[in-house]
Amino acid sequence: MSETPQRSGTVVLHEHALDAAARHLRADADVLLVGDVGSGRTTLLAVLAERLRGTGTSVVTLAGSRGARDLPLAAFSTHPTLRPRGGARWGLPEATSVLAEAVGTGPAVVLVDDAHLLDDASTAVVAAVARRHASRVRLVLAAPSGTDLDTAAPDLAREAAVVRIGPLGVSATSALLADRLGGQVEGNLASVVAGRSGGNPRVALALVRAAVDAGVVARVHGRWAQTGALDTVRADAVALGLLADLPQTARRGLDVLAWFGLVDLATARRLVGAETLAALDAAGRVVVHEGGREPTVTVSPPALGQVLRLRLSPRADADLRALADGTLGTGVLPPPALALPAGVDVAGQDTSSGPASQQVAILTESVRTQASQRYRTWLEKRDLVNALSLLRLRLLDNFTSIDVDEILQGTVPSPDDDPDDLGSYVLLRGQWAAATGGTLRDGMSHDPGPTGRLVLPDLEDRVLDALERLYALEPSTVGVADLEGARVPAPLRDFVLVLQVQAAVETGAPDRALELLDGWSGSRRQHAIGHQLDALRGDALLLAGQVDDAIAWSRERLSAAYDDLSMLGVRLAARGLATGLFVQGDHDGARRTLSVVLQTGRCGPVQSPYDERILALAATLRARHGEADLAAALLDELRATPRPYLPALDFAVPWATTEVAYFRAGGTEPPDGEPLWAAGEEQLAAGRLAGAAMCWAFAPLELTRDRLARLEELCARTRLTIVRPLVHLHRAIALGTSAEVLGAVAMMRVPGPLVHVALDVARRRAAQEGRGELTEEQVRAVAGAALAAAVGRPQVRAAPLTGREAEIAVLAREGLSNRQIASRLYLSVRTVESHLYRAMQKLGVSDRALLGTLEETVLVEG
Repeated sequence: MSETPQRSGTVVLHEHALDAAARHLRADADVLLVGDVGSGRTTLLAVLAERLRGTGTSVVTLAGSRGARDLPLAAFSTHPTLRPRGGARWGLPEATSVLAEAVGTGPAVVLVDDAHLLDDASTAVVAAVARRHASRVRLVLAAPSGTDLDTAAPDLAREAAVVRIGPLGVSATSALLADRLGGQVEGNLASVVAGRSGGNPRVALALVRAAVDAGVVARVHGRWAQTGALDTVRADAVALGLLADLPQTARRGLDVLAWFGLVDLATARRLVGAETLAALDAAGRVVVHEGGREPTVTVSPPALGQVLRLRLSPRADADLRALADGTLGTGVLPPPALALPAGVDVAGQDTSSGPASQQVAILTESVRTQASQRYRTWLEKRDLVNALSLLRLRLLDNFTSIDVDEILQGTVPSPDDDPDDLGSYVLLRGQWAAATGGTLRDGMSHDPGPTGRLVLPDLEDRVLDALERLYALEPSTVGVADLEGARVPAPLRDFVLVLQVQAAVETGAPDRALELLDGWSGSRRQHAIGHQLDALRGDALLLAGQVDDAIAWSRERLSAAYDDLSMLGVRLAARGLATGLFVQGDHDGARRTLSVVLQTGRCGPVQSPYDERILALAATLRARHGEADLAAALLDELRATPRPYLPALDFAVPWATTEVAYFRAGGTEPPDGEPLWAAGEEQLAAGRLAGAAMCWAFAPLELTRDRLARLEELCARTRLTIVRPLVHLHRAIALGTSAEVLGAVAMMRVPGPLVHVALDVARRRAAQEGRGELTEEQVRAVAGAALAAAVGRPQVRAAPLTGREAEIAVLAREGLSNRQIASRLYLSVRTVESHLYRAMQKLGVSDRALLGTLEETVLVEG
């Protein structure tokens, strides 16, 4: 089966797979290109053929066909140039001769699409020619994931190097959608579509096209954005593309599994049969999640499960209910309500380290399945337990299909209600009121339900007033003192602890924050509070300079959150882990960690400030990686993030703005640190000492003596070990010699705006000291190769250029503009910018014009 082309003349996907295939071919190895239906195998073969021809290699393309699988030499009979002419005799010898003539006498590659569908006679011809000319003819075979090509075409697949086409990430999905929609795409839309599609290009395009037709995706302020609920979009083209080659039994099995949502493995086998389940797994249409208490099964990708549920007729729904009752017993496993559709994907033994598309799928399916089951139960018994679960799924996990007002107005109290549950319910109701234009006080004090009695009876006005001040958009944290000695109801004490720990963090006392957390013995039933306290512990450890401990703690909490399938827990733990990895200098690890939380969407409306650091880190990392447009889109979303309350350590927006502006300019222009310093002034005036210290410490400025004194005095008032290297660097920049500046720079892990300022100062001081021009070798001796690259061109690259990076660097060296390069190579301008940025980083060239000073051999050597 031929794949739908995934290139419209500008965007080429899966560059890593193309580079890997080319690398194996240069090593005289055959290649087996494996990818999901819709991943773009056919297009990759076409792009590879184009590039090979550009190197003087003879290329012959063939394709298998399901309809002609049993017709001898079908691949040749329908070929535009290799088919038989006139009435000449045609058989294996003739086909072999024609193919041998086509490959010529020099280097050649035979590309075979859908090699698993190649008829036996055509397979024999290709194998014969490849054996006869083994020294110069290579094979590139393409087949869908799960195909047993060793059985289908053993003579072709033997010893071939396997190259897997992985799922698209957020950046590639953004580029694809922007190309097809004809305009820039909001980062959140690209992220969510990447998650829902499982990174499958065909599915992503089908989902977005259906969403545009349904009016839930539209242009907003010049960018394509999500304007409605994607859960309601029925993208039938998704099912058409992914199910076409599946037998009827497999399709029926998927209908069953999609209807159930997240189902345990043993039940899935009983419902659809072990053989069918294994076949669906091999085809990539389901995934088994090994984490948690027991293995579970979901449909993959999530968009497929969604469309299967949405298109079920009432008769089919009744049949599935009968199947569930007959197989499992009546009421054993309540199915999801069709009013709240679900959707799913993957997982592995260690869920927290598996592919992002897999982690996203299992999390989203878990939320939707819980919502469906809880909603059905709540309709039958409108009690506090089911209502609280639904409110958490909507207000914390952002499952938008749940109507909050319906839940609040329909829930009734019971004598069996747990006090902690009541406290959580009242708090969520107050937070929802604060997020929707009301006040925390009104939401906590008044129950709009049928009895009006779901309130905390012993909630004093003094406590309400203090909580109101602390939770509102007031920057000061001193209001915590108002709660000292107050009679706080037991169900709210953990929430008050969150506020107390935040206050300790904000006043620059991470040790006090850790002391408070060590004394916590609250109820784990208040899941959201527990996740917030866990996140605050990670922040406190980081501020105290215990980076390794913070990373280990976040990893532990992330693993536990995956086991519990807690969306909020995963978001907060991943946020903490990404922060720690960023501080440690592991930017690739931080970017991978954030990929999961971005694809799951945004936090719920009452916890949206937690999105700020996620978006700030993501924007900064994308900018550092050369993905300027995506970085800008994420930064816009960061600035527009709703704020029902101020987050702890409120420096994400000015910091990310400074970082993105610097790296979008290529890291060659002096950064503007004044906005970040001004933000610190505002933080300090509000009593938020930690936020002020972070703003000032990160500000890329050559500080005056007065400013340096203020920074040092502020840090002396706090116990923020993490900023000490930054303060030391600022002191060296303001007062030190060139050697002292370089010594302070050596404490930094990676280049950035502040390092740029420091190196400029070091150059100037070296000249003033009579040392002459500061060389890259001098910086390397003190600060290491990574930071030395910011001074001059390194003699030895830290990493070789990829084939594409070298190709673009050579063309840029010849004077071609990015647009001219894009036109010549059939790439987008954005892709050219990204590759050129990474190539210049590796070459240590800060200015495009300096490429002309390099020898071409430096650009193309591996």
